[in-house]
Amino acid sequence: MIARRAVFPDAKVRDLLQRFVPAADEVGRLQRGKDPESLLFQKVAEQGHYAGRSVPTSTRQGLYATTADGRLLASINHNDPTRVAAMLEKALAAWDALPETERGAQAGWDGTTQRQRLEGRYPQEGLVLRVTTRDLPRPGAAGAAQRDGWRAKAWNLDYAWFRSPEAAAFVPAARTLGATRALEGPTLDRLTRVTLVDNVRGQTYPAPKESLERARLTTTVTASEGTRLTLVLEGEARWEQSGTWHIGGQSPPTPTKRGFEGRLLGSATWDTETQRFVAFELLAIGTRWGATQYNGRHDDLDANPIGYLFELASDAPHEHIVPAGFWEYGW
Repeated sequence: MIARRAVFPDAKVRDLLQRFVPAADEVGRLQRGKDPESLLFQKVAEQGHYAGRSVPTSTRQGLYATTADGRLLASINHNDPTRVAAMLEKALAAWDALPETERGAQAGWDGTTQRQRLEGRYPQEGLVLRVTTRDLPRPGAAGAAQRDGWRAKAWNLDYAWFRSPEAAAFVPAARTLGATRALEGPTLDRLTRVTLVDNVRGQTYPAPKESLERARLTTTVTASEGTRLTLVLEGEARWEQSGTWHIGGQSPPTPTKRGFEGRLLGSATWDTETQRFVAFELLAIGTRWGATQYNGRHDDLDANPIGYLFELASDAPHEHIVPAGFWEYGW
């Protein structure tokens, strides 16, 4: 998200990109997968800014300019638009120097063979929530230190997926006013320890099951009109994990704790005829603390306020993004 705000609105970067075919993808699968497109990406990445590592890791984040058959033109992993523009200029110069015969696609592969994308598990008939995460205002000196630079506007996006039976688990069995239902099992698990994590400034991991101390979400029918039920959602969550991470690049890794504690409140509208939500808003407000290796909190370990907004996502292709903690879904 930092790069989207800092790099790609830049006029020079946008002008240079007119000569490229931009593509974006979630790097987790690409940097570890064994399918053809993952292997092609790994081939490209190992020629770039991660080349020559004496101790290889799976990390291959960054921006890569490449030919269709995997020849690297240039690469960088940076949020400075000036440096990114310089990388794009270098890539164009390398492209212009290539003979026409070396600019084509990889022979014998149509780009679709053996695709193994998690997007294929998108719950078309279920519930898909867009999750926006950001820091909340802090009082006094603690707040002043966070009001400058990109941190003042830092936020991130994730998604939460629920198949049809899981979506229906939000709705009380009785359709009468005042009827309630307590969410439980994988559905509650997904809303709390998998999604309520601190990804405001970078990537982090779902909280392990044993770290979940409290988790509750109750839905109550507050109105009924035709096929529409109005629900109020209310709950709370707390988890804390002790771990050892290379926080801020420190070596050896640092033992620390990370966690979240907060309240959940929202409303939703369920259509009893289509068996789907037609509206959904849930707000989680609380406190986060600690850090992991890649979430950018190395200088911000103390407990401070954070907020999460769950909203009904559209069915547009750009919202079919696989949730960051999908491997915890058990699908």
